[in-house]
Amino acid sequence: MGVSVRPRYLLRVVKLDWLLVTVGLMALALLVASLIRSAPAYPVTAFGTKIGGLRALGATERLVLFEDLSTGPAPDWSGGKRDDTQVGLGAIWLATPGDAPMTRRIALPPQTQRSIVTMDLIAIDAWALERLELSVNGAPVLRQSFSSQPDLIAAQHREVLAQDGITLRSRLTGPQELGFAAGPGLLETRLSVEMAITTTAPELQLSITPLPAAAGMADGEPPRWAIDNLVVIAVTP
Repeated sequence: MGVSVRPRYLLRVVKLDWLLVTVGLMALALLVASLIRSAPAYPVTAFGTKIGGLRALGATERLVLFEDLSTGPAPDWSGGKRDDTQVGLGAIWLATPGDAPMTRRIALPPQTQRSIVTMDLIAIDAWALERLELSVNGAPVLRQSFSSQPDLIAAQHREVLAQDGITLRSRLTGPQELGFAAGPGLLETRLSVEMAITTTAPELQLSITPLPAAAGMADGEPPRWAIDNLVVIAVTP
């Protein structure tokens, strides 16, 4: 008679040394923190250093203003109002009326040598190549025409005006349906702007001025626009 042999399965229980796991996690956290703190004293580029897509402040940089408009007091623009009625856009600073310029003065820390400014300009609904002009300390640095109408999108134009001590880059996104759109072709277009400004002045003045299209403004109400995500960083010695 044969003997039936059944395979034996051994169950091995792996026990974790939680002390070692905890020490390992703490070491990883310290490593990440050291990477963020070790951002160079002067940014690698004119617009600062990013680690993993996040803006890292260097040893000589100071956050002056971070404004997403979802919380906090109303910003000190010369006009406009907070608007959070459109879910797709979130809280924005809406120009009212749409054809009025807006200006803002921002105090800088003592001994500031350079400031880095980022912001979004949002063209809302029906634009027919009307423009927004961005000025720094009274000098125009950028003009951008907008339209979400299919036959005019390709005609949008950006004009960067050279100014001593100012480096600028921008990115146009859209058109996208973000909440204000009233019909086909009436969408929102966002211009993201970054500026590195060499300045020793005690304050920074930003101005946004609506301008007609190069061919003249159409009859009717001026198009709507807004400001969002304003950030100002000061660089000191």
